[in-house]
Amino acid sequence: MAGQTLAMALGVMGAALAAGSASPALTALAMLAAVATVESAGNLLNALRQNGAVAVAVQRLGELLDGEAPIATSAAEPALRLSSADLRLAPPQRLAVVGRSGAGKTTLIERMMHLRAPVPGEVAFADVDSAALSSDAVRPLFAYAPQQAVLMAGTVRENLRLAAPSADDDQLWAVLEDAGLTDRIRAAPGGLDAPLGENGARLSGGERRRLGLARAYLRPAPWLVLDEPTEGLDAATEAKVLDRLAQRLQRTGQGLILVSHRPAPLALCDQTLTVSGIAPDGHVQAHIGPLRAVA
Repeated sequence: MAGQTLAMALGVMGAALAAGSASPALTALAMLAAVATVESAGNLLNALRQNGAVAVAVQRLGELLDGEAPIATSAAEPALRLSSADLRLAPPQRLAVVGRSGAGKTTLIERMMHLRAPVPGEVAFADVDSAALSSDAVRPLFAYAPQQAVLMAGTVRENLRLAAPSADDDQLWAVLEDAGLTDRIRAAPGGLDAPLGENGARLSGGERRRLGLARAYLRPAPWLVLDEPTEGLDAATEAKVLDRLAQRLQRTGQGLILVSHRPAPLALCDQTLTVSGIAPDGHVQAHIGPLRAVA
């Protein structure tokens, strides 16, 4: 099993780096961590170092992981403060993050989760500056479904368990139900053990997105962070997914930070943050505004 997991990780990392994204180290980390299960990435890094074929990938990921200099390692508080917008929120509040494409929405949430280096003075947890906290202190606060759900070339079960290695079948089926994927996976040969192919090739784009959503649901974090969770879904599927998401939030008491330009997901939120760009000092510029979709 360990060998299969390592092989899958190598395949995903290789694809990420070959794609030549703007942030290769971050992309590699996100693919390995999937839904912010990044506190275990250090162990995977040690395994990767034993494989000379991925020296470049290891170097890039290592710069991100080994280069951290934690200041505070105790768990951070889930209460958030965003200085630029004078915004304070805590679970179970729900925040919509909107703005034009490229304005910095994903940058902001990735800094908040320490998937990018935090900028001093931008985000605080309770009254502690995010930049003064270690990633190990911050990342357990978040369960993350990124806009592009990257899947490993394993089974449904293996991909879901990236978020919760000890999850049993009942838990896996429960999150698949909440993501609207139960019927699809039950119909697949092997069910939870159905192979997905390279980066989920045997699933449609919408199914891959929903599997990433199910994976995020497995992580018991105070904040659920969803980046365009219903993009590409038809109206009926979107309505079903959002209805189950609303029920889930009510049941778990999680807070929601939602990036979307679609009206239906935004209706789940009780306030909105409009991101307008990156200031010269590097801070993301944002303000509280009316709750509406922004293309």
